[in-house]
Amino acid sequence: MNDAQPPALKRPRDRVGRALDALCRTFAIGGGLVLTAMALMMVFSIARRALTGTPVQGDFELVQYATAITVSMFLPFCQMVRGHIIVDFFTMGASAGVRAALDAFAGMLLAAAAFLVAWRLGVGMGELRMNGDSSMILGVPTWYAYTAMVPSFFLLGCAALYTAAINLLEVRT
Repeated sequence: MNDAQPPALKRPRDRVGRALDALCRTFAIGGGLVLTAMALMMVFSIARRALTGTPVQGDFELVQYATAITVSMFLPFCQMVRGHIIVDFFTMGASAGVRAALDAFAGMLLAAAAFLVAWRLGVGMGELRMNGDSSMILGVPTWYAYTAMVPSFFLLGCAALYTAAINLLEVRT
């Protein structure tokens, strides 16, 4: 890719960045597969309800799990491509260095929050597993959904730290 493209569209050139980018893209593809499976299950459930009067048992439970998993798996990729919503009303007139410094600060805040959420999700997953918590209709253990969300939030923290470091390099140059 050429250097005229915005930073969000440039793929990382360093080893760490390329590996992190590939992992974030893999998680996003996994999230897309979960989303596709959820959509197919919903279509099947709606068709079954229309034809036989009975939906897929526990379809809303599966949608809840799949939605949480999908969203968490998309977040790291969104950070790597800098796809999060940015309100730049107050910084439009600021220099590129000031904007990069603010982006670096925001990235560090996001990393701290993502690592905190990953840690607490991990603790919660352990407690749910130990308590035997499960869904009401299907009896699916609740902690199953957490097995995808914990690494997703950890990866989000890593992606946020990486993008913050890139922003700090932009400030220096």
